Amino acid sequence: MTASRITILAWLVAVMGLLPFAPAHSQELLTENFEQSVGDWAITPGRGSAQITTYADNSSLQLTRNAAAVCSVDLSGVSRIDIAASFAASGLEDDDHCLVEFSPDGQSWYEIGRVGDGQDDGFSLHPVSGSVDIQTATDRGYIGVRVAGNADNDICWVDNIRVLARPSPGRLSKAIAEESFDLGSTPDQPFSTAAFDRPGNAMPPKNHFAGRLQSTGGAMAHFLLLKDDFDFAATSQSIRILPPFEIDLLQFGDELVPLVRTPIAGNHPDWEWIFTPGKVWDDPADKGMSRAVLPFALMERNANCIHNGLASFRFDSSGRISHFVYQIGSETCAYTQFDAWGAAPIIYVPQATAGSEDVVKAYQAEKKVRLETRSIDSLPSDVAGMFGSEEEVAAGAMTMFGYIADNIHYTGGCDTRYGSYLYCDSLVLPSYSWAKSLAAGIGAMRLEQLHPGAMQSLISEYVPACSAPRWRGVTFADALNMATGVYNSDGHEVDEQSAEMRSFFLVDSHEEKIKTACTAFDRRQEPGQEFVYRTGDTYILGTAINAFLRKTAGDPEADYYDDLLKPIWRELGMSPLMMSIRRSYDSERQPFSGWGMTLLRNDIALVTSFLQRGGTINGEPVLDTNMLNAALQRDPQNRGLRAVIDGQRYQYGFWAWNAGTALGCKGDVWIPALSGYGGLSAALMPNGPVYYYVSDGGAFAWRKGAQASNRLHPFCE
Repeated sequence: MTASRITILAWLVAVMGLLPFAPAHSQELLTENFEQSVGDWAITPGRGSAQITTYADNSSLQLTRNAAAVCSVDLSGVSRIDIAASFAASGLEDDDHCLVEFSPDGQSWYEIGRVGDGQDDGFSLHPVSGSVDIQTATDRGYIGVRVAGNADNDICWVDNIRVLARPSPGRLSKAIAEESFDLGSTPDQPFSTAAFDRPGNAMPPKNHFAGRLQSTGGAMAHFLLLKDDFDFAATSQSIRILPPFEIDLLQFGDELVPLVRTPIAGNHPDWEWIFTPGKVWDDPADKGMSRAVLPFALMERNANCIHNGLASFRFDSSGRISHFVYQIGSETCAYTQFDAWGAAPIIYVPQATAGSEDVVKAYQAEKKVRLETRSIDSLPSDVAGMFGSEEEVAAGAMTMFGYIADNIHYTGGCDTRYGSYLYCDSLVLPSYSWAKSLAAGIGAMRLEQLHPGAMQSLISEYVPACSAPRWRGVTFADALNMATGVYNSDGHEVDEQSAEMRSFFLVDSHEEKIKTACTAFDRRQEPGQEFVYRTGDTYILGTAINAFLRKTAGDPEADYYDDLLKPIWRELGMSPLMMSIRRSYDSERQPFSGWGMTLLRNDIALVTSFLQRGGTINGEPVLDTNMLNAALQRDPQNRGLRAVIDGQRYQYGFWAWNAGTALGCKGDVWIPALSGYGGLSAALMPNGPVYYYVSDGGAFAWRKGAQASNRLHPFCE
């Protein structure tokens, strides 16, 4: 979003001459986390104060009343900048706000973002961001953060300030040049996504693709690092190298469908390919060849980060083929972000495709059950803008959002840094901890329906690594509720972010993961008493369910994801992506349970609609009704355990928020939700609609979406 509102702030004029210049390097013009001091920021306390404060081992700049801070940035040769910051707040009322702003001259100020009343619980960080097009000959700009308050208890904490130089989308090429296809050369700037779009004069393809596409991989021709919280790029060059691939593709009509649409594992230390359905057409400029566009994603090995891209190539039926022109310009990944583009040589081997008829039938069936989609803007104007609101999720962090009601899927988002993604139905999305609801939660509910009482089984009897006394009396249900009583700290996510859990996430064998999950934490209280967020508990549960199924069925190969969940996904008509989940990289192939799924936006619509109608298929329940009702807050006598704050609960892998006060209802209104790392939320409204978004800026706010849904389909009095 380009900032547009201009204000004149007198408090800055006096400090312009005192500002030190923040050094710029690469495309990152400014980064500030206030871990040591105020650094290069000039402080104007006004009638308030400014100081560095620390909470949960994280430092930030605290501003009170009307205090402000300013830093300058070098903009030489820059045409566009992205500005981002995060605010926590306390005591804000009415027109009180925390603000981040930009000025090209120290006098005229553009508002980038704000946090206000209702976002001031004192600890939640709310990301804000925006973009500014820089006028020619502007060599220096100013970033300002301030409190617009009127009392000493108006407090803003600012952190994670970043300013990045970015090419302006309007100045990018909207066409892929001949030399990119023929010679493999690409421009110094990325392409506009329009370069991968079907032109208005396109014709049906005369050539037919059926066979294998091969690439040896290689270094990305252009790589622009935007964010690298864990210094991956600094410690390894492999992040800049594309893995090789060998994929079979089948064309029918103007559709181009990969036969394998799940992550493709290989020997690359960082990346695995995912290819999704694309398009084929004829363009007069292609001189008798047909042009294909193939959406793809790079998925981080042993993790869930997704970096989305588009690729294009020319081909003909004889096997002649151009270079593979690719571009990555978006992601759902909170800690590693980059742009990449280039052209790589590829080989096309025309050949008969085994099972082609089955592929066609399966893909057509998948498309047939897609919910009808309409633009979010087709909703009434007074509510449409509340979904995906930039007041809750920064535009630069948003991957996709939508609202599902009455079997209509209202969609929004799907933007990249260089234009619309264009093939939004094929955009790969990560689950992160949505898997705690979808894989662990639904899997456990299916287990309980098939084997009543299974969830009261003891972890220690099914997981040898968890046989120590600390696991005495811990049931499957306790692990699903993350209420095992086994933890080192009950501070929110203290254990989750500990060195022990970092090791758990990084190792790639089941033996190492289960050992850490079972032995790295101590018994603190009786199970079932307190919710403590630990992904390790959900992994332990998946291990236990596998063991239970193997013992019950007498089948050493039994697998809860394959046996309990995939049949449900098939009945619902979900995409092939949903047929896989991240697994340990050893012969055990243990499902991760608490993260690691991938899905398309229609998968979100199908699975949440399934939950909202009571976990039924063709009118028949396939999940344990009592567990599902408790998880979805349909049992007033069983709200679940307190989760972090009084107005929040956690039950069977699902969160719930008491939205009654925020929505102005007469009493409590509990809304269940799925929540995933980095900024994934899916709120299941009490009367059926669903609002979801996928983002990576750390925002988990959806009050406006709930308010909008309540206006459209009232559920509170």
